[in-house]
Amino acid sequence: MSLTSIVIDFFYNPIVLPTFIAYLASVFGKIIYESLKKKHLVVQVAIQDGGMPSSHTAIVIGLSTAIFLYEGMSTVFWVSLVFAFVVMKDATGIRWETGQQAKVINQILKKLRMGKVIDEELKELLGHTELQVIGGFIVGIIFSYLGHMFFFG
Repeated sequence: MSLTSIVIDFFYNPIVLPTFIAYLASVFGKIIYESLKKKHLVVQVAIQDGGMPSSHTAIVIGLSTAIFLYEGMSTVFWVSLVFAFVVMKDATGIRWETGQQAKVINQILKKLRMGKVIDEELKELLGHTELQVIGGFIVGIIFSYLGHMFFFG
């Protein structure tokens, strides 16, 4: 078996391919959303945390959707759904709060003029708003469903 056929077999799978399509749709959606918002092409958001829609949410919901479409309400589907809700809760909970704290710390450092002591600011975009997670949820379901129907339906 060649490497090419292994890669094709891996991606041409009724669970992997729709999940991957949902993820790619969220990344392109993030690029389009930020580019329209800033009125110029913003490609770097594809590899950054945060933003609209949540690609973390899109991929885990895309996974749950693909499993549901392939297996129905199996045990694996329910495990993936619990996993998806943990990821979404984390994105809007701890990660979001940490980002908010980083903003405050960065403001304090600027006011104290300690920028020379600490070379870089803390990363502020760590999590997602509820709306960004809902966006990822919708993208995950729709594009996983479309991927499943187009390739395997």
